[in-house]
Amino acid sequence: MKLNAVILNDTRGDNHFGCYRVMRLMEENLHGRDITITATSLVRNRWDRDKSFLKHLSEADLIIINGEGTLHHGASAGERLLKVTEHPARRNTPVALINAIYQENPSEWRRYLDKIDLICVRDSWSAKEIKDQTGRDVAFVPDLSLSGRKSPDNGRNERDMLLIGDSVSRGVTRTLLDIAASGKDAYIIPITKAIKSSKPHFSPAPRLLREIYIRAHAEFFKMRHPNSIFNTTEEGFIETIRRGYLHVTGRFHSVCFCLFTHTPFLAVESNSWKIRALLEDTGMGGRRLVSADDLKDHALDSHSNAFDAHEIAAIDAALELCRTKSAELFDAISRLPSET
Repeated sequence: MKLNAVILNDTRGDNHFGCYRVMRLMEENLHGRDITITATSLVRNRWDRDKSFLKHLSEADLIIINGEGTLHHGASAGERLLKVTEHPARRNTPVALINAIYQENPSEWRRYLDKIDLICVRDSWSAKEIKDQTGRDVAFVPDLSLSGRKSPDNGRNERDMLLIGDSVSRGVTRTLLDIAASGKDAYIIPITKAIKSSKPHFSPAPRLLREIYIRAHAEFFKMRHPNSIFNTTEEGFIETIRRGYLHVTGRFHSVCFCLFTHTPFLAVESNSWKIRALLEDTGMGGRRLVSADDLKDHALDSHSNAFDAHEIAAIDAALELCRTKSAELFDAISRLPSET
């Protein structure tokens, strides 16, 4: 049976390679099950004021919320996504919340969760949080960026670079830039197309001005940091990651890219438990999580950071499980209209 779906929280608007990958894999999985995506609402968009999106929402067979890293600490952007469950345009259309963190949110949010037909979070900690709040058992599938088909290293790239990423924390980013200035083989590799983020929810004129500013800032940044590498595509970012003998980052999705490319990494925790929970769920533990204060010493002692046999085995098992569980998730999504 062919179905139409809408997606809330299309995170590609931030020009983030992890978000490009998540959305691409989500669309591939839906299309492969005869589900047509008729509309998406970009990250931070006021979907409830978007007449075009609301029209598609009212006509959809499925409503999918891409939770990503939005539902934590009672963020207003997170609640705005969940409010689709109570919007008149929803009618009785089934709602699926997928690929979500769920951390330290108000107990009042239970009223939204109770109206969602399928919930699948991306870590076991979030699953426990929802069960504690609602009494409801929910599944978890590690981040969808890890669910792609196995793509082994083609062997053409030598791992000869110390790759330095960025962070949502300005303080951590400054520490990372200091590390990049310390090593002759160190290169700065943002996970976005530019350092500054786009504002896809802006109206056209301010959005254009923002893009001009972003490009100018990126050129100025490259002048100050000639060892920086700005990629323009997900594929280019992956190829750069494969050049690293170590990637040091404060970004959750950079850790995900390291896992499926078998690139050793060190990570500083982000603005939620998402990195720590991912590493615990994969069986890797916390040894690759480093405080910002200790980061420089660990990063420059690069030869001690190679993956050991236990880590490689844990990563491979986690990736295979993610591929299997994500297929089961999208099968369950495709059945929702006939079950509700």
